[in-house]
Amino acid sequence: EARPSSETRVVCFHNRLKWADVMLLIIPTEHLTQKELWSSDVLIDASQMAVEMGDKHCSDVGYRVISNFGVQAHQSQSHGHIHVVSGMSRLLQSASSKSPINMQDRTDVMEYDVEDTPFAAKISPTNNRSQRELWRSEQILEISRAALNTSMRYSPNGFRLMSSFEPASRSALEASNPAGLFLLGGGQLGLYV
Repeated sequence: EARPSSETRVVCFHNRLKWADVMLLIIPTEHLTQKELWSSDVLIDASQMAVEMGDKHCSDVGYRVISNFGVQAHQSQSHGHIHVVSGMSRLLQSASSKSPINMQDRTDVMEYDVEDTPFAAKISPTNNRSQRELWRSEQILEISRAALNTSMRYSPNGFRLMSSFEPASRSALEASNPAGLFLLGGGQLGLYV
């Protein structure tokens, strides 16, 4: 889907697994672990490509952007990567907020109740960005670093980072898809499809 070139730091290809109609992988061209990818500026290129490919391949049904960290979250490859999977997250749509964990100048961390998940938090920018605006901006790196810091305290043995995107065909309703990155962890997680 997106081949490497001298100007690109990430590539995209179809996953050999067929658990969903669309399963894409976005990976850095140099070896990075999941934590290195999600804390480096390569994430900015990867997040922009995730939105581009998700909108291209899942425009009618929406999609999820997912990364697993550790065995408890079913991470099977040590190379950093991001999954783009068709369909919106039923778990995230039904999540309910509980209490703030950490409020900073540009980032809020709110604990959530998410079905079958021992710990869940949503890390959001304090500005009123849409999901696509966040994932196309450099602010995604700030949000991901806050998520990694939160994971060290609440789920050091494994976790999943995930965002859900409304169908691109509903782009006029972009405000109904507020920005945020969910951290799911605290124990063994179910599969992400």
